[in-house]
Amino acid sequence: MHDALQKELATYEKRTRKSAAAHKRAIERIPLGVASNYRHYEPYPLFVKDGKGSRIHDLDGNEYIDHNLCFGALMAGHCHPAVVKAVEQELHRGTTFGMPHDQEWELAEEICKRYPVEMVRFGSSGTEVTMHGCRLARAATGRDKILKFEGSYHGLHDTVLVSVKPKAEDYGDPEAPTSVPGGAGVPQASLANVVVAAFNNLASVERRFKENPGQIAAIILEPILMNVGLCLPQPGFLEGLRDLCDKNGALLIFDEVKTGAKLAWGGASEFFGVKPDIICLAKSIGGGLPLATFGASRAVMDLISQHKVFHGGTYNTTAQPWRRVSPRFAKSSRAKTTPTSASSARSSRKAIAPSSRNPACKPTSRARASTGL
Repeated sequence: MHDALQKELATYEKRTRKSAAAHKRAIERIPLGVASNYRHYEPYPLFVKDGKGSRIHDLDGNEYIDHNLCFGALMAGHCHPAVVKAVEQELHRGTTFGMPHDQEWELAEEICKRYPVEMVRFGSSGTEVTMHGCRLARAATGRDKILKFEGSYHGLHDTVLVSVKPKAEDYGDPEAPTSVPGGAGVPQASLANVVVAAFNNLASVERRFKENPGQIAAIILEPILMNVGLCLPQPGFLEGLRDLCDKNGALLIFDEVKTGAKLAWGGASEFFGVKPDIICLAKSIGGGLPLATFGASRAVMDLISQHKVFHGGTYNTTAQPWRRVSPRFAKSSRAKTTPTSASSARSSRKAIAPSSRNPACKPTSRARASTGL
């Protein structure tokens, strides 16, 4: 180990003794001592005591600037007064009912105004809504296979826990990557229905359609690939995917769990001027609480209305302060910093385009496979 790194680790261990002790206790009952594998790192993770605004404190009282903000779920930071007030008000009204309430319609109306969808259903996490989005696409097309991109992360269900971070010996052909399970327990039958292509490589996608004629139900992707850092789509890539889906009778699913409430008022579809068939949203749309949604055209969502596709969930639209809090921030964001039209969105895209020079964003690069979430 490099001397400088060893010194940093020694400093870390010296100032975080209570986190070390907490991790030692937790690991006896919780695998890796954490509630999500993504929260584990060596020698042990920080254990958080509290947060306020952009800062958090660990159990030892050390203060940190929180650049992570719960993987993007905290649009307004920790304990924003407006969010706290809204949550307190909702707690007095009730926490969860398992029955319809007016906030569902109000939230659905807000989402349909912002994004190019006509109807929505709700969940609690990104994993849930990408799962339902894939199922809906399969039902709408009568096909089984889903195309995803090597290095992309869309949650933890079997359809998308494929080729997220494959090892070098498992890559396969750069133009036609091997479908590699993200861990044990992903059935071979699931792998057989997931084809993998290379991000920013339309030839790779077209090849997959030719190899699987009439079998691919949908393409699912993050419009900006974020599981590898930040990888912008090259000019024409998203438009090309839209054309390939139309040509081959497949649906286009935008996983906007990370981009949806932050990239532009109408998410990546507005920012890039490409309309998907299904949009999945989560993280920051809940104001720090568990909330997710998937939406599509009325024709596609009617498969649920017609009882052809089943969707349910005990905690779907648990009473949320989102309705009271989010529009306030959204309005402010739209007025001050966010593109409000396709033309201004394209101008903003040009301003950040140099980021696409990242080697990981080139069509056949495998650099992304060595990075984590």
